[in-house]
Amino acid sequence: MHRPTNVTSLPPAVRLTRIVALAVILGLAIVNLYWAITNWTLSDASAYWNAALRLRDGGALYPVLASVDASEVYRYAPWFAWLTVPATYLPVQLAGALWSAALLAASAVALVPLLRARAWLLVAFFAPILVGISAVGNVQPLLIASLVWSVERRSGPLWIGVAASLKIFPILFAAVYLGRREWLRATAAVAVAALLWAPAFLYDLRGYATEAGQAASLIAVPILWAVVVAAFVGVTLRLARGRYAWLAAAATVAVSLPRLFVYDVTYLMLGTAGSVPPGGSRSGR
Repeated sequence: MHRPTNVTSLPPAVRLTRIVALAVILGLAIVNLYWAITNWTLSDASAYWNAALRLRDGGALYPVLASVDASEVYRYAPWFAWLTVPATYLPVQLAGALWSAALLAASAVALVPLLRARAWLLVAFFAPILVGISAVGNVQPLLIASLVWSVERRSGPLWIGVAASLKIFPILFAAVYLGRREWLRATAAVAVAALLWAPAFLYDLRGYATEAGQAASLIAVPILWAVVVAAFVGVTLRLARGRYAWLAAAATVAVSLPRLFVYDVTYLMLGTAGSVPPGGSRSGR
């Protein structure tokens, strides 16, 4: 039986490192929560809302915009904009409140595995980030919650495909299935993503934003980006049968993103919960 380590028996340097880590995480948590509460703008949600309005009024789904960094740029598959159309008939304040409630509920659901594992530092780290991204109305909490609860279930390929229809690169989570030689599951994930993206070809794609803009990650150096992503995919395939499979896949998704934001670290939630021993005896402190 695993016995929790007595913190007081740890070397002073280790104890100091833990105290500093705790202070940093709590400090970031306070800053993130304060920023979220005082700046609840739902600015990212304007991309979904405006795309739905354009569809409702017969406009272009992917219009040419002056800036690829604008929050109203729509980069997702058409189904998500069509799903948003009914909300545009509600008062904008009510629609925003309902969307905020859905994102906060999804954030709580995504944190449940960490709470069960008593991984309190991880909860303190991820929770404020999820609240912060809910404040700008980004779909990320819903995406993370669906993946956290599904990837090891029968419905996993479906939700990976759905996530890829929103942000494309989560399709790399299917590398875990490939590493396990679960060919049908990997194929299903790709098929769902392709099916959801296919209707995009019915629209004028000349205005679709492909540039990374100011949030560009390693994609700014394409050769380096390709090498790093290939290396991470290789590691994911190698670890696919172990306890760190989804953590490796999550890291692969994060480094592959052409546009990298702080909230993209939440992809790691797929692996952190699975890497915590029962009872949270390691990461819980």
